[in-house]
Amino acid sequence: MSLIDIKNLSVTYFLGKSNEVKALDNVDLKIESGELVIFFGASGCGKSTLLYTISGLEKPTKGEIMVNDIDLSQMANQELEKYRQNTIGMIFQAFYLIPSLSVINNITLPQVAIGINRKKRLQKAEELMKYFGVFEQRNKLPTELSGGQQQRVAICRSLVNDPNIIFADEPVGNLDSKSAQDVLGLIQELSIKNKKTVILVTHNPAHLDIANRIFFMKDGKIIDTKINKETRKIIVGQYSHLESQDNSLKMSTNKITEKTKEVDNSKEVDAIILEYKAKEIISEVLTGFSYDEITKIENYIKEALSNSSSNYKKLTSYLNTDYMQDGLNLNKKNSEKIIKRLETTTKEIEEISKQFAIKEEKHNSYTQQLRRYLLDTFEVNIRTTDAIEAMETIIEDRVMGITDHKGVQEKFDRPIKQGGVGLDRRTAKKMSKHLEMIILGRYQKSQPLQKIKK
Repeated sequence: MSLIDIKNLSVTYFLGKSNEVKALDNVDLKIESGELVIFFGASGCGKSTLLYTISGLEKPTKGEIMVNDIDLSQMANQELEKYRQNTIGMIFQAFYLIPSLSVINNITLPQVAIGINRKKRLQKAEELMKYFGVFEQRNKLPTELSGGQQQRVAICRSLVNDPNIIFADEPVGNLDSKSAQDVLGLIQELSIKNKKTVILVTHNPAHLDIANRIFFMKDGKIIDTKINKETRKIIVGQYSHLESQDNSLKMSTNKITEKTKEVDNSKEVDAIILEYKAKEIISEVLTGFSYDEITKIENYIKEALSNSSSNYKKLTSYLNTDYMQDGLNLNKKNSEKIIKRLETTTKEIEEISKQFAIKEEKHNSYTQQLRRYLLDTFEVNIRTTDAIEAMETIIEDRVMGITDHKGVQEKFDRPIKQGGVGLDRRTAKKMSKHLEMIILGRYQKSQPLQKIKK
Protein backbone atom coordinates (compact mmCIF):
# COMPACT_ATOMS: atom_id res chain seq x y z
CA MET A 1 0.00 0.00 0.00
CA SER A 2 1.45 3.35 -1.08
CA LEU A 3 1.64 6.22 1.41
CA ILE A 4 -0.05 8.55 -1.12
CA ASP A 5 -2.36 7.18 -3.83
CA ILE A 6 -4.09 9.61 -6.19
CA LYS A 7 -6.66 8.63 -8.81
CA ASN A 8 -8.42 10.74 -11.47
CA LEU A 9 -7.66 13.96 -9.59
CA SER A 10 -8.94 17.16 -11.18
CA VAL A 11 -9.06 20.74 -9.95
CA THR A 12 -11.08 23.23 -12.02
CA TYR A 13 -11.37 26.93 -11.26
CA PHE A 14 -14.49 28.92 -12.28
CA LEU A 15 -16.28 25.66 -13.10
CA GLY A 16 -18.96 26.08 -15.77
CA LYS A 17 -18.05 29.71 -16.50
CA SER A 18 -16.55 31.26 -19.62
CA ASN A 19 -13.18 31.64 -17.89
CA GLU A 20 -13.05 28.01 -16.65
CA VAL A 21 -9.49 26.79 -16.03
CA LYS A 22 -8.39 23.18 -15.51
CA ALA A 23 -5.47 23.40 -13.11
CA LEU A 24 -5.28 19.59 -12.77
CA ASP A 25 -6.71 17.12 -15.29
CA ASN A 26 -7.25 13.46 -14.28
CA VAL A 27 -3.93 13.04 -12.47
CA ASP A 28 -2.89 9.55 -11.28
CA LEU A 29 0.18 8.93 -9.14
CA LYS A 30 1.55 6.96 -6.19
CA ILE A 31 4.23 8.03 -3.71
CA GLU A 32 5.92 5.60 -1.35
CA SER A 33 6.90 6.26 2.25
CA GLY A 34 10.38 7.79 2.56
CA GLU A 35 10.62 8.87 -1.08
CA LEU A 36 11.87 12.24 -2.26
CA VAL A 37 9.85 13.13 -5.35
CA ILE A 38 9.80 16.24 -7.51
CA PHE A 39 6.90 17.82 -9.39
CA PHE A 40 8.66 19.53 -12.30
CA GLY A 41 7.42 21.90 -14.98
CA ALA A 42 7.05 25.48 -16.14
CA SER A 43 4.99 28.07 -14.28
CA GLY A 44 1.26 27.36 -14.56
CA CYS A 45 1.65 23.65 -15.30
CA GLY A 46 -0.24 22.63 -12.14
CA LYS A 47 2.63 21.43 -9.95
CA SER A 48 1.88 23.75 -7.01
CA THR A 49 -1.86 23.05 -7.29
CA LEU A 50 -1.10 19.32 -7.07
CA LEU A 51 1.05 19.88 -3.98
CA TYR A 52 -1.59 22.05 -2.28
CA THR A 53 -4.32 19.52 -3.06
CA ILE A 54 -2.36 16.67 -1.46
CA SER A 55 -1.66 18.92 1.55
CA GLY A 56 -5.38 19.62 2.00
CA LEU A 57 -5.06 23.34 1.22
CA GLU A 58 -6.89 22.99 -2.10
CA LYS A 59 -10.12 21.02 -2.58
CA PRO A 60 -10.36 18.71 -5.62
CA THR A 61 -13.16 19.12 -8.13
CA LYS A 62 -13.19 15.35 -8.56
CA GLY A 63 -11.01 12.34 -7.87
CA GLU A 64 -9.53 10.51 -4.90
CA ILE A 65 -6.59 11.46 -2.67
CA MET A 66 -5.60 8.64 -0.31
CA VAL A 67 -2.99 9.38 2.37
CA ASN A 68 -2.28 6.57 4.82
CA ASP A 69 -5.37 4.88 3.36
CA ILE A 70 -7.57 7.87 4.29
CA ASP A 71 -9.44 9.82 1.60
CA LEU A 72 -8.71 13.53 2.00
CA SER A 73 -11.58 14.52 -0.27
CA GLN A 74 -14.01 13.05 2.26
CA MET A 75 -12.52 14.76 5.30
CA ALA A 76 -14.46 17.41 7.21
CA ASN A 77 -12.74 20.78 7.83
CA GLN A 78 -11.82 19.83 11.41
CA GLU A 79 -10.22 16.57 10.24
CA LEU A 80 -8.25 18.40 7.56
CA GLU A 81 -6.89 20.82 10.17
CA LYS A 82 -5.63 17.93 12.31
CA TYR A 83 -4.11 16.37 9.19
CA ARG A 84 -2.24 19.60 8.41
CA GLN A 85 -1.15 20.03 12.04
CA ASN A 86 0.11 16.51 12.69
CA THR A 87 0.83 14.69 9.42
CA ILE A 88 2.39 17.26 7.09
CA GLY A 89 4.90 20.12 7.19
CA MET A 90 5.04 22.98 4.68
CA ILE A 91 8.08 24.90 3.38
CA PHE A 92 7.41 27.86 1.06
CA GLN A 93 9.51 30.03 -1.22
CA ALA A 94 8.54 33.19 0.69
CA PHE A 95 9.32 31.70 4.17
CA TYR A 96 6.09 33.15 5.73
CA LEU A 97 7.74 33.88 9.06
CA ILE A 98 5.91 36.34 11.31
CA PRO A 99 8.20 39.41 11.36
CA SER A 100 7.30 40.56 14.88
CA LEU A 101 8.06 37.19 16.49
CA SER A 102 11.51 35.90 17.39
CA VAL A 103 12.98 32.87 15.65
CA ILE A 104 12.14 30.53 18.52
CA ASN A 105 8.55 31.82 18.76
CA ASN A 106 8.06 31.35 15.01
CA ILE A 107 9.23 27.76 15.30
CA THR A 108 7.01 26.90 18.28
CA LEU A 109 3.76 28.34 16.84
CA PRO A 110 2.48 25.01 15.44
CA GLN A 111 2.98 23.42 18.87
CA VAL A 112 0.94 26.17 20.54
CA ALA A 113 -1.92 25.27 18.19
CA ILE A 114 -2.02 21.62 19.31
CA GLY A 115 -1.60 22.32 23.02
CA ILE A 116 1.99 21.24 23.72
CA ASN A 117 3.21 22.72 26.99
CA ARG A 118 5.85 25.45 26.94
CA LYS A 119 8.73 23.37 28.30
CA LYS A 120 8.31 20.63 25.71
CA ARG A 121 7.90 22.94 22.74
CA LEU A 122 10.98 24.99 23.70
CA GLN A 123 12.97 21.78 24.06
CA LYS A 124 11.85 20.56 20.62
CA ALA A 125 12.59 23.94 19.03
CA GLU A 126 16.08 24.00 20.59
CA GLU A 127 16.88 20.57 19.13
CA LEU A 128 15.77 21.64 15.67
CA MET A 129 17.61 24.98 15.80
CA LYS A 130 20.86 23.23 16.73
CA TYR A 131 20.36 20.61 14.02
CA PHE A 132 19.76 23.22 11.31
CA GLY A 133 22.36 25.72 12.47
CA VAL A 134 20.17 28.62 13.67
CA PHE A 135 20.41 28.19 17.44
CA GLU A 136 22.55 31.33 17.80
CA GLN A 137 19.79 33.32 16.07
CA ARG A 138 17.01 32.05 18.36
CA ASN A 139 16.18 35.45 19.89
CA LYS A 140 16.49 37.48 16.71
CA LEU A 141 13.67 38.66 14.46
CA PRO A 142 13.38 37.14 10.95
CA THR A 143 14.40 40.47 9.36
CA GLU A 144 17.76 40.21 11.13
CA LEU A 145 18.58 36.94 9.33
CA SER A 146 19.86 36.14 5.86
CA GLY A 147 17.55 34.46 3.36
CA GLY A 148 19.21 31.10 3.92
CA GLN A 149 18.84 31.41 7.68
CA GLN A 150 15.17 32.37 7.34
CA GLN A 151 14.52 29.26 5.25
CA ARG A 152 16.28 27.12 7.86
CA VAL A 153 13.94 28.58 10.47
CA ALA A 154 10.98 27.80 8.19
CA ILE A 155 12.21 24.21 7.92
CA CYS A 156 12.44 23.98 11.72
CA ARG A 157 8.85 25.23 11.98
CA SER A 158 7.66 22.68 9.42
CA LEU A 159 9.25 19.86 11.46
CA VAL A 160 8.34 20.91 15.00
CA ASN A 161 5.19 18.73 15.10
CA ASP A 162 7.21 15.79 13.70
CA PRO A 163 5.20 15.26 10.48
CA ASN A 164 5.72 12.24 8.24
CA ILE A 165 5.34 14.18 4.98
CA ILE A 166 7.17 17.40 4.00
CA PHE A 167 5.90 19.63 1.18
CA ALA A 168 8.40 22.11 -0.27
CA ASP A 169 7.08 24.63 -2.82
CA GLU A 170 10.03 26.24 -4.67
CA PRO A 171 11.90 26.40 -1.33
CA VAL A 172 15.10 27.93 -2.76
CA GLY A 173 13.51 30.35 -5.24
CA ASN A 174 14.47 33.41 -3.17
CA LEU A 175 17.98 32.29 -2.23
CA ASP A 176 21.47 32.82 -3.67
CA SER A 177 23.15 29.77 -5.17
CA LYS A 178 25.20 28.92 -2.05
CA SER A 179 22.21 29.17 0.32
CA ALA A 180 20.04 27.27 -2.16
CA GLN A 181 22.55 24.43 -2.25
CA ASP A 182 22.62 24.25 1.55
CA VAL A 183 18.83 24.28 1.91
CA LEU A 184 18.37 21.61 -0.77
CA GLY A 185 20.93 19.46 1.02
CA LEU A 186 19.05 19.79 4.30
CA ILE A 187 15.75 18.90 2.61
CA GLN A 188 17.43 15.87 1.01
CA GLU A 189 18.68 14.76 4.43
CA LEU A 190 15.10 14.73 5.72
CA SER A 191 14.40 11.92 3.29
CA ILE A 192 17.70 10.04 3.45
CA LYS A 193 18.54 10.24 7.15
CA ASN A 194 15.21 10.94 8.81
CA LYS A 195 13.01 8.81 6.52
CA LYS A 196 10.56 11.62 5.83
CA THR A 197 8.51 11.57 2.65
CA VAL A 198 9.42 14.76 0.76
CA ILE A 199 7.49 16.30 -2.15
CA LEU A 200 9.43 19.12 -3.81
CA VAL A 201 8.07 21.52 -6.42
CA THR A 202 10.60 23.14 -8.74
CA HIS A 203 11.04 24.53 -12.25
CA ASN A 204 14.85 24.26 -12.06
CA PRO A 205 16.25 21.22 -13.94
CA ALA A 206 19.46 21.39 -11.88
CA HIS A 207 17.55 20.00 -8.89
CA LEU A 208 16.17 16.88 -10.57
CA ASP A 209 19.00 14.46 -9.81
CA ILE A 210 18.47 14.63 -6.02
CA ALA A 211 15.02 12.97 -6.27
CA ASN A 212 14.11 9.31 -6.29
CA ARG A 213 11.43 10.08 -8.89
CA ILE A 214 10.43 13.08 -10.99
CA PHE A 215 6.91 13.72 -12.28
CA PHE A 216 7.02 15.97 -15.36
CA MET A 217 3.92 18.16 -15.67
CA LYS A 218 2.30 20.21 -18.41
CA ASP A 219 -1.19 21.74 -18.70
CA GLY A 220 -2.36 20.13 -15.46
CA LYS A 221 -1.27 16.62 -16.46
CA ILE A 222 1.63 14.30 -15.65
CA ILE A 223 3.20 13.72 -19.05
CA ASP A 224 6.20 11.64 -17.99
CA THR A 225 7.87 10.02 -14.97
CA LYS A 226 11.59 9.46 -14.45
CA ILE A 227 13.25 7.19 -11.88
CA ASN A 228 16.73 8.08 -10.66
CA LYS A 229 18.58 4.83 -9.96
CA GLU A 230 21.38 6.81 -8.32
CA THR A 231 20.56 10.16 -6.73
CA ARG A 232 23.10 12.95 -6.30
CA LYS A 233 23.98 13.55 -2.65
CA ILE A 234 24.31 17.25 -1.84
CA ILE A 235 27.09 18.15 0.58
CA VAL A 236 25.59 20.56 3.11
CA GLY A 237 27.58 23.70 3.96
CA GLN A 238 29.21 25.03 7.10
CA TYR A 239 26.11 25.06 9.30
CA SER A 240 25.30 21.39 8.86
CA HIS A 241 24.97 19.21 11.93
CA LEU A 242 27.40 16.83 10.21
CA GLU A 243 30.27 19.14 11.17
CA SER A 244 29.30 19.49 14.83
CA GLN A 245 28.99 16.59 17.24
CA ASP A 246 27.17 18.88 19.68
CA ASN A 247 24.31 19.48 17.26
CA SER A 248 23.09 15.91 16.92
CA LEU A 249 19.35 15.30 16.80
CA LYS A 250 17.43 12.09 17.00
CA MET A 251 14.34 12.88 14.97
CA SER A 252 11.53 10.49 15.76
CA THR A 253 9.28 9.29 12.95
CA ASN A 254 6.39 8.77 15.32
CA LYS A 255 3.51 11.13 14.65
CA ILE A 256 2.54 13.36 17.57
CA THR A 257 -0.69 11.99 18.95
CA GLU A 258 -3.82 14.05 19.26
CA LYS A 259 -4.08 13.24 22.98
CA THR A 260 -1.84 16.01 24.31
CA LYS A 261 -2.01 17.51 27.76
CA GLU A 262 -4.61 20.21 28.03
CA VAL A 263 -3.17 23.73 28.22
CA ASP A 264 -5.02 26.85 29.16
CA ASN A 265 -4.52 28.67 25.85
CA SER A 266 -6.05 31.79 27.30
CA LYS A 267 -2.84 32.26 29.33
CA GLU A 268 -0.92 32.31 26.05
CA VAL A 269 -3.19 35.10 24.88
CA ASP A 270 -2.84 37.00 28.19
CA ALA A 271 0.94 36.95 27.91
CA ILE A 272 1.20 38.40 24.40
CA ILE A 273 -2.00 40.27 23.61
CA LEU A 274 -0.55 43.66 24.60
CA GLU A 275 2.44 43.17 22.32
CA TYR A 276 0.99 42.40 18.91
CA LYS A 277 -1.70 43.76 16.64
CA ALA A 278 -4.64 41.72 15.38
CA LYS A 279 -2.74 39.65 12.82
CA GLU A 280 0.03 38.60 15.20
CA ILE A 281 -2.47 37.73 17.95
CA ILE A 282 -4.39 35.48 15.59
CA SER A 283 -1.31 33.77 14.20
CA GLU A 284 0.04 33.07 17.72
CA VAL A 285 -3.20 31.60 19.07
CA LEU A 286 -4.76 29.97 16.05
CA THR A 287 -1.87 28.70 13.97
CA GLY A 288 -3.02 25.64 12.12
CA PHE A 289 -6.27 27.09 10.81
CA SER A 290 -6.64 27.79 7.10
CA TYR A 291 -5.76 31.19 5.65
CA ASP A 292 -9.42 31.89 4.97
CA GLU A 293 -10.30 31.31 8.62
CA ILE A 294 -7.42 33.47 9.87
CA THR A 295 -8.42 36.24 7.47
CA LYS A 296 -12.02 36.12 8.69
CA ILE A 297 -10.97 36.43 12.33
CA GLU A 298 -8.57 39.25 11.51
CA ASN A 299 -11.35 41.12 9.71
CA TYR A 300 -13.71 40.70 12.68
CA ILE A 301 -11.07 42.17 15.00
CA LYS A 302 -10.36 45.05 12.61
CA GLU A 303 -14.08 45.74 12.34
CA ALA A 304 -14.38 45.81 16.13
CA LEU A 305 -11.34 48.05 16.52
CA SER A 306 -12.55 50.48 13.86
CA ASN A 307 -15.67 51.54 15.78
CA SER A 308 -15.84 53.24 19.15
CA SER A 309 -17.96 50.52 20.75
CA SER A 310 -15.34 47.79 20.02
CA ASN A 311 -18.09 45.19 19.66
CA TYR A 312 -16.76 41.62 19.42
CA LYS A 313 -20.17 39.94 19.00
CA LYS A 314 -19.46 38.86 15.42
CA LEU A 315 -16.09 37.39 16.38
CA THR A 316 -17.65 35.61 19.37
CA SER A 317 -20.30 34.08 17.14
CA TYR A 318 -17.70 32.94 14.60
CA LEU A 319 -15.48 31.36 17.28
CA ASN A 320 -18.40 29.43 18.81
CA THR A 321 -20.40 28.45 15.71
CA ASP A 322 -20.26 24.83 14.55
CA TYR A 323 -17.97 23.82 11.66
CA MET A 324 -20.97 22.74 9.60
CA GLN A 325 -22.31 26.29 9.83
CA ASP A 326 -19.04 27.90 8.71
CA GLY A 327 -17.71 28.58 12.21
CA LEU A 328 -14.63 27.44 14.18
CA ASN A 329 -16.31 25.56 17.02
CA LEU A 330 -13.67 26.60 19.59
CA ASN A 331 -13.90 25.68 23.23
CA LYS A 332 -16.46 28.17 24.63
CA LYS A 333 -14.51 28.84 27.84
CA ASN A 334 -11.33 29.72 25.96
CA SER A 335 -13.11 31.83 23.37
CA GLU A 336 -14.84 33.82 26.14
CA LYS A 337 -11.48 34.49 27.81
CA ILE A 338 -9.99 35.63 24.50
CA ILE A 339 -12.89 38.01 23.89
CA LYS A 340 -12.79 39.34 27.45
CA ARG A 341 -9.07 40.04 27.22
CA LEU A 342 -9.54 41.76 23.86
CA GLU A 343 -12.22 44.00 25.36
CA THR A 344 -10.11 44.80 28.43
CA THR A 345 -7.07 45.60 26.31
CA THR A 346 -9.09 47.83 23.99
CA LYS A 347 -10.35 49.86 26.96
CA GLU A 348 -6.82 50.19 28.34
CA ILE A 349 -5.56 51.37 24.95
CA GLU A 350 -8.36 53.94 24.69
CA GLU A 351 -7.69 55.31 28.18
CA ILE A 352 -3.94 55.67 27.69
CA SER A 353 -4.48 57.22 24.25
CA LYS A 354 -6.82 59.81 25.80
CA GLN A 355 -4.25 60.65 28.45
CA PHE A 356 -1.62 61.18 25.78
CA ALA A 357 -3.97 63.24 23.58
CA ILE A 358 -4.57 65.67 26.46
CA LYS A 359 -0.84 66.40 26.61
CA GLU A 360 -0.18 66.63 22.85
CA GLU A 361 1.73 69.77 21.90
CA LYS A 362 1.36 71.37 18.47
CA HIS A 363 4.86 72.84 18.38
CA ASN A 364 6.67 69.49 18.83
CA SER A 365 7.01 66.52 16.46
CA TYR A 366 5.09 63.35 17.25
CA THR A 367 8.21 61.50 18.40
CA GLN A 368 9.19 64.40 20.66
CA GLN A 369 5.71 64.42 22.16
CA LEU A 370 5.85 60.69 22.81
CA ARG A 371 9.29 61.01 24.39
CA ARG A 372 8.22 63.87 26.69
CA TYR A 373 4.98 62.10 27.62
CA LEU A 374 6.73 58.84 28.54
CA LEU A 375 9.39 60.58 30.59
CA ASP A 376 6.76 62.63 32.46
CA THR A 377 4.45 59.66 33.03
CA PHE A 378 7.19 57.50 34.52
CA GLU A 379 8.97 60.44 36.21
CA VAL A 380 12.26 59.69 34.48
CA ASN A 381 14.85 62.42 34.00
CA ILE A 382 17.46 61.96 31.27
CA ARG A 383 19.87 64.84 30.74
CA THR A 384 22.29 63.81 28.00
CA THR A 385 21.64 64.74 24.38
CA ASP A 386 22.72 61.26 23.26
CA ALA A 387 20.04 59.59 25.42
CA ILE A 388 17.32 61.97 24.23
CA GLU A 389 18.22 61.48 20.56
CA ALA A 390 18.43 57.71 21.03
CA MET A 391 15.00 57.61 22.66
CA GLU A 392 13.38 59.61 19.86
CA THR A 393 15.04 57.43 17.21
CA ILE A 394 13.80 54.27 18.95
CA ILE A 395 10.27 55.66 19.20
CA GLU A 396 10.25 56.67 15.52
CA ASP A 397 11.51 53.22 14.48
CA ARG A 398 8.64 51.61 16.40
CA VAL A 399 6.04 54.00 14.99
CA MET A 400 7.22 53.26 11.44
CA GLY A 401 7.32 49.51 12.05
CA ILE A 402 11.10 49.18 11.71
CA THR A 403 11.35 47.51 15.12
CA ASP A 404 8.84 45.80 17.41
CA HIS A 405 7.78 46.12 21.06
CA LYS A 406 10.57 43.88 22.37
CA GLY A 407 13.13 45.77 20.28
CA VAL A 408 12.03 49.01 21.94
CA GLN A 409 12.30 47.46 25.40
CA GLU A 410 15.80 46.14 24.69
CA LYS A 411 17.02 49.51 23.36
CA PHE A 412 15.46 51.48 26.22
CA ASP A 413 17.41 49.19 28.57
CA ARG A 414 20.65 49.28 26.54
CA PRO A 415 23.51 51.50 27.87
CA ILE A 416 23.81 54.99 26.32
CA LYS A 417 27.32 54.22 25.03
CA GLN A 418 25.82 51.36 23.00
CA GLY A 419 23.11 53.53 21.42
CA GLY A 420 20.43 52.96 24.06
CA VAL A 421 18.64 55.15 26.59
CA GLY A 422 20.18 53.61 29.73
CA LEU A 423 16.95 52.96 31.64
CA ASP A 424 16.70 50.24 34.27
CA ARG A 425 15.10 47.03 33.01
CA ARG A 426 11.80 47.38 34.88
CA THR A 427 11.23 50.96 33.67
CA ALA A 428 12.20 50.01 30.12
CA LYS A 429 9.64 47.20 30.14
CA LYS A 430 6.81 49.36 31.52
CA MET A 431 7.61 52.28 29.25
CA SER A 432 7.78 50.14 26.09
CA LYS A 433 4.38 48.60 26.87
CA HIS A 434 2.91 52.03 27.50
CA LEU A 435 4.28 53.21 24.14
CA GLU A 436 2.77 50.16 22.45
CA MET A 437 -0.67 50.99 23.78
CA ILE A 438 -0.46 54.55 22.47
CA ILE A 439 0.55 53.28 19.02
CA LEU A 440 -2.21 50.65 19.08
CA GLY A 441 -4.66 53.40 19.97
CA ARG A 442 -3.61 55.42 16.97
CA TYR A 443 -3.79 52.30 14.77
CA GLN A 444 -7.24 51.58 16.15
CA LYS A 445 -8.42 54.95 14.92
CA SER A 446 -6.90 54.15 11.49
CA GLN A 447 -4.68 57.26 11.46
CA PRO A 448 -2.04 56.99 8.72
CA LEU A 449 1.54 56.46 9.86
CA GLN A 450 2.83 59.03 7.37
CA LYS A 451 1.42 61.80 9.55
CA ILE A 452 3.58 60.89 12.48
CA LYS A 453 6.96 61.16 10.85
CA LYS A 454 9.34 63.88 11.98
